[in-house]
Amino acid sequence: MGTRWCRWGWWRGWAALVVVPVLVTACGVQGGSDTGADVAPTPAPSSQEPSSAPGSRAPGSGASAPDTMPDLIGLGSADAARRISELGLGSEWDTVAVRCGARPGTVVHQVPAPGSELTDRTVVRLRTAILDLDEFRGPCEADELGPVTGPDAVLARALYRFAADPALGAPFVAGGVWTGIEDGLAARTVGPEQRADLTAWQLDAEYAERGGPFSALDVLAGSGGHYEVRRGIVGTCPGGNPTAPAELAGLRAISLTVPEDSIDSCLQWWGVSVFLDHGRIRGVALRLGSP
Repeated sequence: MGTRWCRWGWWRGWAALVVVPVLVTACGVQGGSDTGADVAPTPAPSSQEPSSAPGSRAPGSGASAPDTMPDLIGLGSADAARRISELGLGSEWDTVAVRCGARPGTVVHQVPAPGSELTDRTVVRLRTAILDLDEFRGPCEADELGPVTGPDAVLARALYRFAADPALGAPFVAGGVWTGIEDGLAARTVGPEQRADLTAWQLDAEYAERGGPFSALDVLAGSGGHYEVRRGIVGTCPGGNPTAPAELAGLRAISLTVPEDSIDSCLQWWGVSVFLDHGRIRGVALRLGSP
């Protein structure tokens, strides 16, 4: 399956995969009150060719096709790719900007339509959802995907909402908050007077085979409130680095990560490690997967 990068910084390459505009009418806008019903803007066409999913078979490979097309709408890209591969069909993938009505990384449009007759030369064309942060940051209603629940999930939700709209605040410590890449590849301290400035959280670096700027807040906002919460530091895909920054060593940590079913390669993986000092946020570390 082709990779889909985010709209900001390293995510801009993902958006370049869009080749055919599509209107997603089921996506409602949700702001601070998680209500609304506007439709996301239709993306502009691109001259680039759509990508093929890794592991999908080329059309005409001789595989026996089923009689009708299954419904893939709402499936994560990994699950959809697996279904197509099992059918022995070729596939092409694009992305489309949505708002709160669809989970980023899931299928929102497919051709052929469910129930359509298939042949062994059918090519399945899918579009998956992304958030265009230049147009809309949210917050959307956070999706409780677990496995961690309770107070840690409440804190994670507060950080997501802050990432979408800093005016909402979050339970930070009284002083400066450390933000960086993994265990300190690049880092800075964000003071209380800077927290509402999204650019204060950005980091310039070469990282995960991409160029900056990078921001843990942008990554969280781009999740649309769909993430998994886990205890401890989740190691970066594929290397598995679970090391805390020296400045935050010994603090309890939780991690917000991309839902496993919405990616099909480490290049799409992300995680945000949150370091807690007496239940308040002392540090935020970004982790991005690489090939």
